[in-house]
Amino acid sequence: MASIEGDEDMTPMFNNPISIIVLDTKTIEEARATVQKVIQSGTIERGVLIYNGRVTLPTGERHRLLLLEGYESGQDTIVRFNQYYRPPVKAGFFGKKRPLERIGRLKFMPASIKVKEIQ
Repeated sequence: MASIEGDEDMTPMFNNPISIIVLDTKTIEEARATVQKVIQSGTIERGVLIYNGRVTLPTGERHRLLLLEGYESGQDTIVRFNQYYRPPVKAGFFGKKRPLERIGRLKFMPASIKVKEIQ
């Protein structure tokens, strides 16, 4: 990947064994810091931060993607995955409805983030 950008179309969510928390943050960095505080408080032991983004490949091709970051209490590394997709399209006068479409498989992102980099 050449670059990943955040996307304001979707509010970041923190999915955990107890609930789904919608994060009222302006940036992904703020969302990561909020999730880290929740994990460090001991209220929740693990969870996944989910947010939307756009990726530009080295070829210049752009895709939308869903990014997932796994957090766990006591761990100093965040595991990251992504899934490219095409957003759904509502039926219109000139076009028909198209459901959300996954592109390829869920991918592990080997460049994991160290927790210290977030704080």
